Amino acid sequence: MAALQTAFAAAALAQQAAPPVVSVTTVQLQDIAPRSEFIGRVEAINAVDIRARLDGFIQQRPFQEGQLVHAGDLLYLIEPAPYQAALAAAKAENEGAQGNLRSAEQALARAKQLSATGTGTQVALEQAQAARDTAAANAGTADSNLRRAELNFSYTRVTSPIDGRIGRSAFAVGSLVGPTSNPLARVVQVDPIRVVFSVSDRTLTELRESTGDAPLEQLYQRFVPTLRLATGTMYRTSGHIAFVGNEVDQQTGTVPVWAEFANPDGILVPGQFVTAVIRRAQSQQKPVVPLAAVQQDRDGRFVLIVDQSGKVAMRRIRTGAQVGQNWAVEDGLQGGEQLIVEGFQNARIGEPVRTVATTRPVADAAKPGSTPAGSAASQ
Repeated sequence: MAALQTAFAAAALAQQAAPPVVSVTTVQLQDIAPRSEFIGRVEAINAVDIRARLDGFIQQRPFQEGQLVHAGDLLYLIEPAPYQAALAAAKAENEGAQGNLRSAEQALARAKQLSATGTGTQVALEQAQAARDTAAANAGTADSNLRRAELNFSYTRVTSPIDGRIGRSAFAVGSLVGPTSNPLARVVQVDPIRVVFSVSDRTLTELRESTGDAPLEQLYQRFVPTLRLATGTMYRTSGHIAFVGNEVDQQTGTVPVWAEFANPDGILVPGQFVTAVIRRAQSQQKPVVPLAAVQQDRDGRFVLIVDQSGKVAMRRIRTGAQVGQNWAVEDGLQGGEQLIVEGFQNARIGEPVRTVATTRPVADAAKPGSTPAGSAASQ
């Protein structure tokens, strides 16, 4: 019986001597630079309606609707035979006109020689000159006709003027088309692509003041646009601001802004609505701590951490902006510290503790697209 009592007493003593348990999380560095969000619409930088420039039947349509095409790719072939025949006739006419011109120039040269030696008459010289001028005019007309025939023949091949994605074809093979027909199809550039949104004149002024009243050209470079898609996920690449309007719309009080993004996989589609998130190009990395981990006494705010020796230590901090459910820390933490977030009642400054990683998720301080909720006075 005495042995059993001794064992229980030893166990109780060991339990009393065991360090208490606290939950900790590692202090992370986050970009806490202010962000602004705007609803934007995706637009194609270039969009072209494909039209027929001459009358004829569509003989070929080698593309698949919805596919990517490149500048110079054949989209439609309009029956070329009539225009090929016209081209051959124009070439023959041009060759005959050029032959007549050469003959007239030779006759004019002989007439000038005869006139110079006194064996030719002035009338013959004038007639030779007139014949040469007429031949030259005919040759010019024939050359113009040949160029027109070549141009018309080239129009039988309807090619894409830009890289992009082609939509539905409005005409099938065998359809008769011409300059007065509706567009044959539409090609829309998808990479790069543009997002258009509006910024209030007040916001634009605040952004300029925050960068020291920098000129608009420099303002483009000091802010980086990113996108949040309809699913809530962030688009994987950032873009650049390409244009800021030079006038404020008097009805809406806003200025149009264009941002361009690479879109190699076609994720962004013209007409799609997205959220444009504008942030500083130069990040502001600060340690962030959950609101619940910050305590306050008469001397100001502080947090409890577990030092390298496994003991509880107090750190006085000076907080900055509140970002979501976190404080940005201006002074007192460097990042990487083991911050106590649960079990404060068991922690005694200078005493050892056992740590476990927190099982409760800690809110991220500055997820892409989040906006600071406010700021607190420095302590």
